[in-house]
Amino acid sequence: MDRRRCRAGIAAGAGIVLAAVAAAPAEAATSWAVLSTPNRGAIANELYGSAALSATSAWAVGSSYDANLAAPRTLVERWNGTSWSTVTSPNATAYYNELRDVDATSATNAWAVGYANGASGVNGMPRNTLAMRWNGSRWSIVATPQPGTNFRQLYGVKAFGPSDAWSVGWYYDASLHGEALLLHWNGTAWTQATAPGPGTSGNSLEGIAGAAPNDVWAVGYYTNSGESGVLAHPLAVHYDGNGWTETELPQSGTGTFLHSVTAVSANDVWAVGSKNGYREPVAYHWNGSAWSEAAIPAATGSGNNILYGVAGTAANQVWAVGYTSSGSDRQPLVLRWNGTAFTAESVPRQEFGGMLAGVAATGGPTVFAAGTRTDFSGDLGAFTDHTLSVRGSGT
Repeated sequence: MDRRRCRAGIAAGAGIVLAAVAAAPAEAATSWAVLSTPNRGAIANELYGSAALSATSAWAVGSSYDANLAAPRTLVERWNGTSWSTVTSPNATAYYNELRDVDATSATNAWAVGYANGASGVNGMPRNTLAMRWNGSRWSIVATPQPGTNFRQLYGVKAFGPSDAWSVGWYYDASLHGEALLLHWNGTAWTQATAPGPGTSGNSLEGIAGAAPNDVWAVGYYTNSGESGVLAHPLAVHYDGNGWTETELPQSGTGTFLHSVTAVSANDVWAVGSKNGYREPVAYHWNGSAWSEAAIPAATGSGNNILYGVAGTAANQVWAVGYTSSGSDRQPLVLRWNGTAFTAESVPRQEFGGMLAGVAATGGPTVFAAGTRTDFSGDLGAFTDHTLSVRGSGT
């Protein structure tokens, strides 16, 4: 299992459903290059989420390891059109603090979300939701609801303006049943919204996007008690301005996890993740009335092949990112929908391996993908994780 996000679950499978997606004029491949990114300390710097306002203004968030505290701390990096630099970010506790996603609507309004542990250790309790806001000059923590008992976290955030934002994740209820978590920002406070939860064992939401404040999608997965042979079922829920409802997705393979979603328009929405025990990437398309699975290139790695992020700016400009692996070699993976089909794009190979977790796209197009690469540190005499940013450009 992948160490970034996966949690065990049991679910049941059905046949794969493949459907054609309405074609737009095909676009040429994107050209990708690695951008230099800073790291704090010598070990364990990772980026998970990305957001972009333009080709000269972007954000990436994750965590960096503090050797003195023996814990990861929040990490925020900003692109100014020339270089990436770290931006001071707060931590809610003296223990594990990580940011998983970021979104921005202007130079003075951005949100980053994740979690903070209340005690030492990777599972130090309580684990609380964490949200922080950028006001144009600094990041500050904003209080969030802490439902359930001891363990809750946020994975995705979507902002529509200073007084309208959503965040998604999951939490344990009193019976240690996993529940999907939906939080809404109204300009004054975060409140919890009722989330559909079809799974009898667990429910989780990991990505969120929207074409408008009254047209919002969140995706993840659910598991059922008593099922065997499958890890999870895909989950998509929709907000119409009044409430959230589940929408039917075709079951794909022997278990499907959805990690990210992008809304190009009300009739053009993409969700991505993995299926068949993380072995194959998967993509679904919403055409305004139904979800269908889209054909994508066959997995090239003999190990895990996962899509973690997706972003789009037009019907023929959609990018999905993640990684492909064989043995101990893990390499960044980028797929592009060019209006006709998904194709695998050429991304600079990382000497000791790497992965992409978040992607953001602007007009042009300019695309920023954030993740982690493995480097060998001569000072440590060992391999360690460092931040990775790749930029795509094209027509």
